[in-house]
Amino acid sequence: MNHFSLEGEHVKVDYSNPALPPVARNFMPDVYKDGPEYFCVFGAGCDGVILGTGDTIEQAINAWEEAYHRKLG
Repeated sequence: MNHFSLEGEHVKVDYSNPALPPVARNFMPDVYKDGPEYFCVFGAGCDGVILGTGDTIEQAINAWEEAYHRKLG
């Protein structure tokens, strides 16, 4: 698993954009940039966090949505 610091660059995301997945628009997870990778995260703790990563903001958000659906069934 990748490790990153929430001290990294927080990226502002326009969650009113209708092109984003509906679940992401609803929960508005935080997006961070750590080196070349983006991390989209919501929740806390080992069991409660939902995380998506990608080379772009969009990839990270889409990966986050997939992780959300896997976690919640």
